[in-house]
Amino acid sequence: MNEFKALGLSEETIAALESKGFTTPTPIQARTIPLLLGGTVDIVGQAQTGTGKTAAFALPIIETAEANAGRVQALVLTPTRELAIQVAEEINSLKGNKRLRVLPVYGGQAIHMQFKALKSGVDVVVGTPGRIMDHLDRGTLRLNQLDFVVLDEADEMCNMGFVDDVREILKATGPERRTLLFSATMPAEVMRIAREFMGDYELVTVKAEKNDTPLTRQVFHEVADSDRFEALCRVVDAEPDFYGLVFTRTRADADEVAGRLTERGYPAEPIHGDLSQARREEILGRFRKRLVTILVATDVAARGIDVPDLSHVVNFALPQDPQTFVHRTGRTGRAGREGVAITLIAPGEFRRLMYITKSSGIDIAKAKLPRISDVIHTKKSRMLHGLDAIMNDETHHPYLPMARGLLDGREAEEVIAALLKHAFGDELMESSYREIDAITPATRGRADLVCSLGRVDGMNPRDFVEFIAKTANIKPWAIQHVRVQGEQTTFTVPAAEARTVIDRVRSREGHPLIKPGEPSKKPPYRREYPKKGSPGPGKRPFVKPFKPRKG
Repeated sequence: MNEFKALGLSEETIAALESKGFTTPTPIQARTIPLLLGGTVDIVGQAQTGTGKTAAFALPIIETAEANAGRVQALVLTPTRELAIQVAEEINSLKGNKRLRVLPVYGGQAIHMQFKALKSGVDVVVGTPGRIMDHLDRGTLRLNQLDFVVLDEADEMCNMGFVDDVREILKATGPERRTLLFSATMPAEVMRIAREFMGDYELVTVKAEKNDTPLTRQVFHEVADSDRFEALCRVVDAEPDFYGLVFTRTRADADEVAGRLTERGYPAEPIHGDLSQARREEILGRFRKRLVTILVATDVAARGIDVPDLSHVVNFALPQDPQTFVHRTGRTGRAGREGVAITLIAPGEFRRLMYITKSSGIDIAKAKLPRISDVIHTKKSRMLHGLDAIMNDETHHPYLPMARGLLDGREAEEVIAALLKHAFGDELMESSYREIDAITPATRGRADLVCSLGRVDGMNPRDFVEFIAKTANIKPWAIQHVRVQGEQTTFTVPAAEARTVIDRVRSREGHPLIKPGEPSKKPPYRREYPKKGSPGPGKRPFVKPFKPRKG
């Protein structure tokens, strides 16, 4: 715990951190906590979900707050009620033995109970903008003596239309308060709030580096739209312990997908804005206890859901923008645990997925769906593991007399096989599953091509796309699935463009530069023309030596 001690935290706070299993501060905590404890400057912090930013602002608030001060000393604004509850719980878990009263305030909760709690005295209020505005209008909450105001997930509050409420709330706070703004992204609206309501502020940016993010493995499966649900079931079935979020586009989709999963026996529940707050909290409670292991959610409903040990996030439908994709997939691969983010796309969505992942700086790989044999193997392994656990716990003893009766005059293998059939039906039979057709360039309306240029010619994917686009006069985005190898490059173009590409990228002396189908191992032109320089007097190469751009 020496690194936490070096930040200036008290022994009581160190003890609370140690009891929670914290060992070293995250980058956002290491940079933010000393600034808040040792100075008076405001802070704008940029960090992705799951980087420990709640503790980054909660610990300094706990350190500086006075117990039973008779006033609200800190206000934390969050975009959703789920996040308000979560932040309040986190502050309570970090305060240790310090007698601070923390109150979550949000819509959907009985307001008279909030009146009573506020009147009896609260030190830290964590709430949503709408309900905080209600209390300000009623005069039941005073913010003129605040020490801290925290805007948590500021970009999400802007996206959800809370900008005007946030402005009114900040106007109601006293001039001596310090303002802390935390956001995963910094759109213009967020920076406008910073300039308008913050004094001199310190910008603390913690970005996940490329080699820091492989805790979340990103893959996508390309399937026909009619096979999308079957593909989801295949993904879940192939995992020994699937525990994750499935994202849909609409509330109706969430209900439909969760309902179909439940019909097939999966422990799934939908969560969206049409549910009452009591029902939402009940579902989240069951999910955290793993009584439900698949939560089918819309983007709005999932904001604020923070379960650190999710194994999977599945994009059943693509989000509208890269930022939402980052928020979705960032919910797995947290707290040092590995996670998998799986995206299901139809053939027509490939280009959009490439745009989203490129804009997000995310590396994503295409993967084959688990095979039927993989699914059956996983189910058998899960079954055997469960039987071992029962036998080790010796909870099967009441069934021994019945077992002896079944074995009387019968072969043990026959009895066990009958019991398995009774328990699993046809679930372990390959004939019970239907094949999901693989999407190929042909079924996608694309053509495979091979070009006799590769890494030895200085090619990389970006330069290759530029070369083909300019030479064949087609759009760069039409050139996909580029794979640059040593002496050749394979790629696809729309089937309607294939002949144009082949014709416009000229060949010479009967040796094609581009052709369809499987390439030969060593294109003949390599033996006739050197890789660099002039080919000799009177001879003109069909392609000039390629010079990759610097940088």
